[in-house]
Amino acid sequence: MRRFVILGHTAPLTPEFSLNDLPGGAGRIDVLCRAIGAAFFLSHDLRRDVEVSLILQGKIQIRILGSKVRHLNPDERSTAALIKHALKRLQEQGDEGREEIGSTLGIYVSRCDLPSVLDRLYQLGARPIVLHEEGTPIESFTMPRDPAFFLSDHLDFTPEEEEILADIPRVSLGRIPLHTSQCITIVHHYLDRREEEDMEELVLCHKVWGEPKALLIKGLLEDFGIPVNLVRHAPPSVYPMAVDGMAEVRIMVRPSDLARAREVIADYFEPPVDE
Repeated sequence: MRRFVILGHTAPLTPEFSLNDLPGGAGRIDVLCRAIGAAFFLSHDLRRDVEVSLILQGKIQIRILGSKVRHLNPDERSTAALIKHALKRLQEQGDEGREEIGSTLGIYVSRCDLPSVLDRLYQLGARPIVLHEEGTPIESFTMPRDPAFFLSDHLDFTPEEEEILADIPRVSLGRIPLHTSQCITIVHHYLDRREEEDMEELVLCHKVWGEPKALLIKGLLEDFGIPVNLVRHAPPSVYPMAVDGMAEVRIMVRPSDLARAREVIADYFEPPVDE
């Protein structure tokens, strides 16, 4: 699953805001609505494997689950109406209850702060990532299987938020600051392309004799963000020595990584053998 956690610093905590003035009287809730649209909408469908969590002023979480959400439309006003309804449901609950409650289908609301959101993600096995201009370029970052991307709204992270997120890896989409919704669109595009490449047939990059050296090369390439699959002609436990080529190990990579992988191997080991 892809998760996006968006920190809203000026969004309202109560439903008493006008849907006719989202950028002004509603505390730039329009930024959050555009981010929700970027996270979920395809041309004629929704992304079902996405979860968006809005953290409003560090006090309230509104969580939207793509596999269950209904009544989500592309326009910002109707999305803001869903947020308004969620805040109303929380208000009706009162200050006593802190359990997450359902609003409309697929939308849940609770009184929750940033550390609590992080704890939940870790418990689910998600891997938090902060999107930041000063981070590691996304092309050089080894993306985990269950990423949870942290973004801010139109304002920077506060010093308190920076401290809470300090130990989380930072990934950059470029040095030029972008809107929250634009960042989400770029992340989706990057991950979509990676998934397409993962489905491509792997190609031979290099072959070596013996598993120890193959594992060294595999580890090196993965340090450069290049996934590797090792193909052995025989289980290494069967033959302790190379016998008639049975200890050959082939290093397979995606076609898009082939040129870079060969450069890395040539720099650190020897010219790759691909025949």
